[in-house]
Amino acid sequence: MKYGFLGAGHLASAVVFGLIKAGVQPDDIFVNSPASARSLADKTGIHYAEEKQLIGNSDLIVLAFLPEQLKKIIQHLPADCFQNKLIISFLGSTSLDELQKSLPTAEIVRSLPNVNAEFDHSLTSIIFGSTISEKSKQLVKDFFNKIGSFVELPEKDFPAFSAIAGSGPAFVALFAQSLQKAAINQGIDPETALTISLKTLEGSTENLLSRQLLPNDLIKAVASPGGSTADGIVSFEKDDFANIVNRAILATINHGTK
Repeated sequence: MKYGFLGAGHLASAVVFGLIKAGVQPDDIFVNSPASARSLADKTGIHYAEEKQLIGNSDLIVLAFLPEQLKKIIQHLPADCFQNKLIISFLGSTSLDELQKSLPTAEIVRSLPNVNAEFDHSLTSIIFGSTISEKSKQLVKDFFNKIGSFVELPEKDFPAFSAIAGSGPAFVALFAQSLQKAAINQGIDPETALTISLKTLEGSTENLLSRQLLPNDLIKAVASPGGSTADGIVSFEKDDFANIVNRAILATINHGTK
């Protein structure tokens, strides 16, 4: 199985690293982009290739450039270049309908992975185009299982999924940074404060996942009535923490609509 990446930014790089960690041989991965592809190839041992060579040599092609570049990239390639090719789009704001109109002879999948793909922890939303075969569907599922897991969603749910799963790593990092700052404010040195913050997030997530708890189950287990944790929860609630998060998600979903 040969993989081709048109684009070599942060997301494409994370997926490439994730594939290699999952056992894909660097010789089976090709990459092209104007700026970062050669550097990524040097770091990983994958092949830099010109666009036509990449498309011709790849069984599965990933579109990982900026959405506004789609038309320009397609226009300067031969009309039949993508014929019968299996295409996975990482172009966040480009709809399945737009993709199928731009690449009418290809098998199309729209997807929303995230940078946690590098560590086999990307939860990716996918939606299959109308012409994709069962064989190609399985190849796509195998691809995303190598970098984490996937969920099939109707396209109407993609904006919310993107705001939570795609932008979520930045929001989680922001909360980790806030915990670190709170520890620093109490006199703990920055390095130790960051370790405390990250290990707390890591352990809490593992607790929820391993024991299949609902978030509220863990809250109740830790926040004993009348205890110090309960006072912290009350403070969060007074500051409307849930709605702070909800407003951030809505702001992310509504980006560019004002």
